[in-house]
Amino acid sequence: MFSAAFRWVDGRLAHVVSSADITDNKRNEALVEYLANYDSLTNLPNRRMLVKECERRIDKTQEGGEGYLLFFDIDGFKKINDTFGHEAGDEFLVQLGQFFSGIPLLHDAIYRNGGDEFIAIIDGDKTEANIRNLASFIHRRFAQPWRLKRGEVFCNVSIGVARYPEDGRTAEELLLKADQAMYKVKKAGGKGVLFGYEL
Repeated sequence: MFSAAFRWVDGRLAHVVSSADITDNKRNEALVEYLANYDSLTNLPNRRMLVKECERRIDKTQEGGEGYLLFFDIDGFKKINDTFGHEAGDEFLVQLGQFFSGIPLLHDAIYRNGGDEFIAIIDGDKTEANIRNLASFIHRRFAQPWRLKRGEVFCNVSIGVARYPEDGRTAEELLLKADQAMYKVKKAGGKGVLFGYEL
């Protein structure tokens, strides 16, 4: 609603009031905000949200606290696209997003980095043993087939882990270290987990 007071030609004070329905504008603003922060395929938060949330968690972490950033890259994803087509690849990525977000430790902590890359941010009182157990659980799932409309697919996942604050004090430093660890796993044949300090 808009209102304004002004002097009429004869000097009297006049007041005009008008209104406009901005519901559609607000709805569009919310949609633009969502599209900027979430992946349209998996509905997971995207890299933009990941960096913002990682920086927020780093700022919130008390002195002496620590956290982990896990970098997941799918081994053999290209073969799914080549064999079954990109629609099947997209279907698989949606399943992966649901799988990762369905793990209690990763619920509200998993992001799609792009392509077949997913990132998780884990903080609190978690230990390296907790992270290794999580990686083992994920690898056990990947040992089973993934059922798609066009058939079953097998693949695995390479996992790189960066620990805050040892491996970096910014989101980009942690992402770089986790990416380097993941790449070393992938180069060695995939299906493994490597921490930044093991590089």
